[in-house]
Amino acid sequence: MRKIQLLILLGFFSQMVYAQVKPTDELYKTAKKLDSLIFDIGFNKCDLSHYDSIVSDDLEFYHDKGGITSGKEAFTASIKNNICGNPNKVRRELVPNSMKVYPLYNNKVLYAFIQEGEHDFAELDKGKWNKGSRAKFTILWILDGKDWKMKRVLSYDHHL
Repeated sequence: MRKIQLLILLGFFSQMVYAQVKPTDELYKTAKKLDSLIFDIGFNKCDLSHYDSIVSDDLEFYHDKGGITSGKEAFTASIKNNICGNPNKVRRELVPNSMKVYPLYNNKVLYAFIQEGEHDFAELDKGKWNKGSRAKFTILWILDGKDWKMKRVLSYDHHL
């Protein structure tokens, strides 16, 4: 009986090794940088020049209000036309302390990670930022060679 208890305990602790990473971890810092490239630089400042290197060609983006966007080209066009080309500009901000990062391993080799969190959106109206909605998101980042690529995105639970 003690051996079974020990095996269960060891199994539990081995799972904890691969649980959420701390904000001081390099993978967390990588996720924070990628988040900034997608949203702070791309979404907020409309500089989409780096999307080609960090968005997977076969991206799938699932949005609870806007439906499905398939592929890098469609995603980039959507940001360009709906966010950057819209006279009512939208800004996205990551909710402080909401981001979590979970590494994914195959035979103890890191191949992907899941980033989840919450973000707030504000709309520019007559020169003033008005509070918009808050939503949850989950992003699957895949290691493609030496580059991280945004592969699957869920954006959901949008509410005022």
